[in-house]
This record gives sequence, C-alpha cells and structure tokens, in this order.
Amino acid sequence: MKQLRKPIKLLILSIIALCMLYPLFVFGRLQGWEKASSVEEMINKPNRLTIIYRNHCPRCNKTLPKLFLEHGMENKKVILINADNLSKEELDELDVQKTPVFRINKHSYNTMDHGLINELWNKSK
Repeated sequence: MKQLRKPIKLLILSIIALCMLYPLFVFGRLQGWEKASSVEEMINKPNRLTIIYRNHCPRCNKTLPKLFLEHGMENKKVILINADNLSKEELDELDVQKTPVFRINKHSYNTMDHGLINELWNKSK
C-alpha cells in the first residue's frame, strides 16, 4: 500500500498543475489574438468571428471567460477588439450599443446567450 502512495500523490499533483496551467494558457492565447486583431482584419475576413468587448464591462466579464475556457484549445482564431480603442463612428458602424458584441458575416449580435454564442463560434472560419 505504501508503494502506491507516491505515484498517486504525483498523479494528483500533476492533475492539479494542469488544471492551474490551462487558464493561463488560454488567456495568454487571448492576449495574442488581441494584439494581432484590427478593424481592417475584421473587414477583410468577415467569416471570422469578431468579439468586441470592454475590459470593465460586467456583461463581458460574465460571458467571455466561460466562452474562452470552453473553446480555448480549439484551432480557430477569433478577432478580439477592445471597444475602448474604437471611435464613436466605428462603434456606430459596427452596431455596438453595449458589449460584448459578436460579429460574423457583417452582422452584429449583442447577446449573452451561450447557445447563440456557441453557434456563432462554430460558424467562424
């Protein structure tokens, strides 16, 4: 029985370490997406899902972490744009009244409905 304790402890510690590293990996990926994203890219690639958000938006903070943790390991790339970096004219053009906005195929969706958000994610190229 004592021989099994050490491998079991190592297995448990490994699982805990993976569970802690996964969110760091996902949110690191998000930062890369945001740095590489621009309005021009959104215009040139309308089939790719664009997410427009604000840092301190309660709706965004409620919706986006769950979405990114669910889909963090998928091989899709999304365009991630902070609404604070857009002008009022750009926000009006993109039909942004409140964030988060999910935009695909030149249509904007102001939603927190995870079913619709997952549909949009799956449509993204």
